[in-house]
This record gives sequence, structure tokens and C-alpha cells, in this order.
Amino acid sequence: MFVERVRSHESQLKTIATAVRCMGMDAVLKAKSGHVGLPLGGADIGTFLYFAAMQHSPEDSHWLNRDRFVLSAGHGSMLQYALLHLSGYNVSLSDIKNFRQLNSKTPGHPEFGHTEGVEVTTGPLGQGIANAVGMALAERMLAARLNVGNHQPINHKTYVLLGDGCLMEGISSEACSLAGHLKLDKLVAFYDANNITIDGTIDITFTENVGQRFEAFGWRVLHADSHNFVSLAQAIDTSDKENNSSPRPTLVICTGVAGKGSPKWEGQPKIHGNPMTADDVIEAKKNLGVGNFESFYVDEAAYIAAKTCLKDFALPAYEKWKKNSEAMLNEWSKQNPKALNTWTAHTASQVNVDVADTLWDALGTKMATRVASGKTLACLAEANPTLIGGSADLAGSNNTTLANSSFVQPGEYSGRNIHFGVREHAMAAISNGLALHGGFRPYCATFAVFSDYMRPSIRLAALMKVPTIFVLTHDSYAVGEDGPTHQPIEHAASLRCIPNLEVLRPADARETLMAWELALSHSETPTALLLTRQDVANLDDTLTTPRTAKEVAQGLRAGAYLLKDFDAPQHAQKLTFIASGSEVAATLQAAQWLQQQSLGTLSGEGVQLNVRVVSCPAPQKLVRDPVTLARLVPENIPTIAVEAGSAFGWGDIVGRRGAIFGINHFGASAPAVTLTHAFGLTSEAIAQRALNHLKLRLRSE
Repeated sequence: MFVERVRSHESQLKTIATAVRCMGMDAVLKAKSGHVGLPLGGADIGTFLYFAAMQHSPEDSHWLNRDRFVLSAGHGSMLQYALLHLSGYNVSLSDIKNFRQLNSKTPGHPEFGHTEGVEVTTGPLGQGIANAVGMALAERMLAARLNVGNHQPINHKTYVLLGDGCLMEGISSEACSLAGHLKLDKLVAFYDANNITIDGTIDITFTENVGQRFEAFGWRVLHADSHNFVSLAQAIDTSDKENNSSPRPTLVICTGVAGKGSPKWEGQPKIHGNPMTADDVIEAKKNLGVGNFESFYVDEAAYIAAKTCLKDFALPAYEKWKKNSEAMLNEWSKQNPKALNTWTAHTASQVNVDVADTLWDALGTKMATRVASGKTLACLAEANPTLIGGSADLAGSNNTTLANSSFVQPGEYSGRNIHFGVREHAMAAISNGLALHGGFRPYCATFAVFSDYMRPSIRLAALMKVPTIFVLTHDSYAVGEDGPTHQPIEHAASLRCIPNLEVLRPADARETLMAWELALSHSETPTALLLTRQDVANLDDTLTTPRTAKEVAQGLRAGAYLLKDFDAPQHAQKLTFIASGSEVAATLQAAQWLQQQSLGTLSGEGVQLNVRVVSCPAPQKLVRDPVTLARLVPENIPTIAVEAGSAFGWGDIVGRRGAIFGINHFGASAPAVTLTHAFGLTSEAIAQRALNHLKLRLRSE
């Protein structure tokens, strides 16, 4: 019985927890920065998880069937670093000493991809638990595809350690509500209910009944003593037994003391984020029964205890896998030959993105880019069984439902479509969790204006380098009658500010096709696709020489490409138009009209115009490539940028001699056609505004 096994290892677990507390105090003291309250107060929970509850192996930190641990309360990062060090991961004592220093493996908050054994970047409170919901959902979805009969290569849990701050942030309610609805029984969250926040005791702001809230979500709620290993084990035992008849996620409310072990600071709000003094640390070590007060001293008994507990609890599942995996897979695939192909698809990192030959001609008609996106997504899904996702209650508008697959439902996880509900923030974080878990390539969708709700999660996707795809439709004032609350103005510019985020605003169906291919080809870059509600023309219908898929793909990778080059006599007045998205077609029409006009008789004779047009689906990429920028947009030629949104960012492209035709105010409630005229973005208005700009320039020169 698990409880009795834990009881027999109590002394070893206590030894490990003491070492965790000492490393936490020493590291924060040396750095003169950090949060020592959680490493002290959460040491027992962390020790219990790493050395008794979890199946994992420092030998293979990427083992697919490992239990995941998410430190949602990421400010307590030294807790996780100490646990990783004692477990034998690639976190040395020197790394512990270098806590919060430049290029250290032990930064101020856990960072995915930076420190071995860290599953997710946490710190912004509530994000971790939401990511964990995605990981738990990924486990259930993979199990539904790969487990056959008695052969269950996917059968692991996602453990979370969270605090009051995580539960106060709204994202946790969104995510945990969905987790309860989906009955994600492999998700176990330990709530460190230590009664403090930075500003004081918890009752100054947070007096709700957390247990009742989670019961209403559909979770199982249990209670345990944070500092009693047997009590924690009993909670796990109860959860496992009850899940046999009533599967659901579990919240373990752990009553504990922040700063546990420090006689001076136990239970005091200041212990949350303030370093202890050297004398405080020595006093705490005395209280913990540590005989050696030397900084970063770790008793050999702690390493021995850690090895013993790992051998008895954490490693057996991995050792069995390592020894028998080939035979198990062979036997497993005999029972279901198709399953081996499924296994390969979900465990390999490669994807098939080459669908241009299939769709290029089919997407040569006038249509909204959201519609083109849906057609492309359906084709890509046929070639990539790992592609999964859904929408925040807007699937019909976002065109993101995969027609040949079912929806994920409580207890039924074999589908590829996910109903996220009206939970944009959690949706984005859950999608990141799906990506972090491995085995899937997730996308999620909503209206572009609601990316405001998603921005923290989008930013973390970029920071973590996970290739989540964010489908953001209704990308301009052309939403129409819904008015300014639903019309994105500053959103494209805002998203383009995020480092390592691919933001693509395709101009027509064929650019949308290649944008999807580019997004899916990324392995370390998330993508935001900004798509129209309204139909847009196929640009090739206007061009003298139709584009090729290769040309468009290269243009998307560069950020921009040439649609129409200068073709009038050399002595003519030159002008460059550069535009994104739905404004490209109108700009092309404006260029054609201008090509046939003159600037009047400013010098007693007409001046012929020579106009170039550049499609720029990703201006933020273009400005980072000065060679391509100079080639497409020469500095000595007047340049006009056109986009139905904020002018922010376009100045780096057009320069001081150019102009930006954008929208630097909120939208209005009216039909889209009416707004196009009102905002001066018809082809006729663009042409006239360009003429006016050139006249002013010529007069000033």
C-alpha cells in the first residue's frame, strides 16, 4: 500500500526536505534576492512529489510517460532547483550557488528549455495551473490513441503546486472549470494554503471557500497536512481509489506554514519575498537540527536518502519501460497494427506541411482569409494526425472545426476538436500546455480583438519557444456592425512587438495557405494568423504575372515580397506602396489607377507616375532584414504604407519622407463597406491620398 511505503521512508523524506530548505535559504541569501517562503514551507510537498509520488527519471528527462510537475507558484523556483539537484538532474551545487545570476541554470523563475527537468516557464501566477490542464488533457488524448488493451504506454499524471495567488488570478478559474468539465482524472493539484500574501495575511483579500469553488468545478477536493508525508500519501491514495469509479481532477488543500523551519519568520508575510539575514539562516538551521552551518553544505545523508527514495518510488516505472519497451511495442502493435503508425506520428517531431500542390488552384478565387484558413487547416489535418485544436466558442466563425473528427468530451478523448468555451486566456495557456507535453501540434482560435485576453499566454509561448498557433479572425474594422468593441485597431501592432512571435496577416487565400505552411513548419516559434471576416480578391487576378507558391512562401519568410514592380519610363515619378492583409488588393487597384494618371501641371506639364506594390504580411520581420528592406523599399523613393489599423511600427519602413494610411482611432458601428469609405481605405481614396502626399512633397522640394 502506498501510504505504508511512504510511512516506511519518512526519515529519508525528512532528511531530503531539510536539505531542500537549507539550499533554498543559502541561495536566496547569497543572491540577496528571491522568495524563500515557499522553499521552506513547500519543501515537504515538493519532496513527497519528487521522491515518493512521481514516476520520473533524471537519466531521461524527456521520457514521454514521465509524470509532469508544474510549479505554478513559480516565484518559489529555488524549491524546484533544490529538488532537481537532489534527484540527479543536470543542476549542480554550483548552479544552486549561482541562483538568479546571468546565464545561470537557476534563474529567478523556472524556465522551460533553460533548466533540465523544468516542464514549463512559470511566474505569472495562474499560468502554471492552466498549462497543467493542457498537459493533463494531452495525456488523456494520447492515451485514447495509443493505449491498446493491457498495453498502456501512456499512463501518467500531471502534478501542480500552486498558491493563493494562482487561485486569485482569473485564468485559474477558467482552466480549472474546463478541467472539471472534461474529468481530467490524471491532474492532481496541491494547494499550498499557507495563509499569507505579500501584503499580509490572506483574509485581507481572499475569504472565499476554495474547496466549494472546486467542487462546483467538478473536482475532487481533499485535505492534507503540508508537513506530513503520510497525510499527503493518504490524499494520493484516496484520489486514485475514487478515480476508479468517479474520474475527476483532484485538488489537495494543504494546510501549511510559509517559512517553515525559521523560528523568526514562520507564518510571517514578509518571508514570502524577503531574504533572511545570515543570522536568521543559522538560527533556522539550528532549529532544523542541522549541525553544519556552512553555506550550501548538503549532508551526504540527503544524497543517500534521495537515491534510496528514487529507487523505491520514482524509477521502477522507467526502468521497466527501458527494459521492456521494444518488446511491449512489438506486442502492442500486433494487437493493433495501425497503432504503431499512430505512435510514430505522435512521438516524432516532424510534420508534413507541403499541401500547396493540393490547394493552390482551389484557393484561386475570392474568399475571406478565415475561409481559406479553414480549407487549409482541413487539408493539413489530413496529413498531420497530431494537429488538434479548437476555438473559444467561435468555431463556426473562426473556421477551425476539423470536419472528419469528433470533439473531445468528458471521458472521451479520441477526437481532435476541442470546445474551449468562452475562456480565451485559459484556451491559450491550455494550448501551450498541449504543446509542452509533446505529441501534438495545437492551435486555438478567437476574434483578433480578444487577443487582449490571450496576450500573457501568447507572450509566454514566445518566451518558451513552443510552436502554438493562434488563429485570430475578424482582423479589422470590417467586423462591421458589432462596432469598436469588436474591431481590432492596435492589436496587430501590439502582437508584432512580442519577440519570437511570428505574426502573419495574409492578403488573400493563397498567402493564407502558405502562412499556415510556415506556421506549422516552426518548431520553436509560435504564430499568430490575422485573418479577415470579409471576402478578399485573389491577387493573381490583378497581376500580369501570377505568383508561384514558392514566391509567396519566400515572401512570408522574409516578411514582404514584390507584387508589382516599376514599369513606366525611367523619368517618371516613382512611388512605392506597401500594405498588409485585406488592404493589399485595394492598394493594387490604387496603383493601377495612379499608373495612368499625372500629378497635374505643377511645373507647367504633367508628371507621369511609376508605382511599385509590395505585399507585407509581416512588417516586423521586414525591418529586421535591412537588405530586403532596401531592395523592396528604397529610401530615395517615397513610400506609402497601408493597413487597417494602428500606424505604429510602419514608420521604420516608410521613413520620414513617406506616409502611413492607417487608423489611429477606434472603429465605429456600421456596415463594413460604409466604414471602408469613412476611413479612407477604398482604392479611390488611397489613390487620392497618395496624390495629395506626392503633391505636397514636390512643392516642398
